[in-house]
Amino acid sequence: MHLPTLAPSLLFLHSLLPVVSAHSHIAYLIINNIHYNGYDPSPGRTTNLPNAVVWPNTAQDDGFVPPSNYTHPDIICHRDSSPAQAHAPVKAGDKIHIQWNGWPVSHRGPVMSYLASCTGLNTTDGCASVDKTALTWTKIDNSSPGFLNETGGVPGKWASDHLIASNNSWLVGIPHNLAPGPYVLRHEIIALHYANKKDGAQNYPNCVNLFVEPPAGKVVNVVANGGRGPVLTRTTLAPVMTGPAVVLAPGEGVKATKLYKSDDPGVSLDIYRTLTGYEIPGPTVAGWAEPVPVKSQKKVSEPLTTGTPVRVEGTRTVPFPVEKTAA
Repeated sequence: MHLPTLAPSLLFLHSLLPVVSAHSHIAYLIINNIHYNGYDPSPGRTTNLPNAVVWPNTAQDDGFVPPSNYTHPDIICHRDSSPAQAHAPVKAGDKIHIQWNGWPVSHRGPVMSYLASCTGLNTTDGCASVDKTALTWTKIDNSSPGFLNETGGVPGKWASDHLIASNNSWLVGIPHNLAPGPYVLRHEIIALHYANKKDGAQNYPNCVNLFVEPPAGKVVNVVANGGRGPVLTRTTLAPVMTGPAVVLAPGEGVKATKLYKSDDPGVSLDIYRTLTGYEIPGPTVAGWAEPVPVKSQKKVSEPLTTGTPVRVEGTRTVPFPVEKTAA
């Protein structure tokens, strides 16, 4: 069920985007021209709703996680983050428009996205109560090449420049054969303007709860998993998709605290020198991923409707209750 008109708060938020000058957070998502609430960690905000799909955190300055905290839980989904209670419903093959609340031109660097499945992680509510330290991440987009020196100048053109040119937004492709179920999308920008100094790189990770719906008109079978929740299997999923299903099993992927090291070439470097290339930090992109190429990033039209996030109850989803703005 969707509301017929754009919420007034969306219009207000959109009017603020051009004037934001430092740091940022995910303001909202657009999926199939439908809006889903983000989370604003700024002090005293009253626009954060219980049905937000972006994980709350305590980065009230819209700040960052430094390399010295790469082994700290803050690198998972930002400072003191906790799971969002709602999930944005998506379909395999959808493109998710992630709208940042602005991005400084000086904060140049790569844009990356990861997926982690919550299936089989001792929850009955999808990702709403998942232990974030148990999540393992598979990279689905690293904004390759991340950096391109088209003119031989300094510092060159970075993925973040493309994000800014797209109205401070990024399109993330959800693989068309991704198995249904609850997932966390970890979306991150690494700012490198101080990366020539010790502990100078700045990571801005944000997390979003997603529920990938089964293909239209299809019922996906599940099998029990020793009381840990349902597990979607390749054999039950393959017949309803074109080609084999992509199933992220528990433990598949990399813990966020092991994604980067402070001395990685893509983390410790001087972007003000003439660069001939850039080594994107973290694991390689999964072979089944379907990232939107950097040069295909583009603005999208404003959403016409406000979406209804879902709450996961075991193997089914129900509309998330509509509640008033949190104080």
